[in-house]
Amino acid sequence: MPKHLNVLVQEPFESGGEMKTSYTKVGVAFPREKGEGLNFKITMGTSISGDLVVFPPRDQEYS
Repeated sequence: MPKHLNVLVQEPFESGGEMKTSYTKVGVAFPREKGEGLNFKITMGTSISGDLVVFPPRDQEYS
């Protein structure tokens, strides 16, 4: 598992008559040091609702 995972809000939108999805990074998730599971750190001042998605980090950052 990577050192951290990106936590993103999934937001559907329409472009050219086609439904697409945009992602906004709202924090990160880390594996717990003891036991199973993840610790989430949401960016301070971020208001989130809807579907959260967790992806491994990649070279290109999400907007």
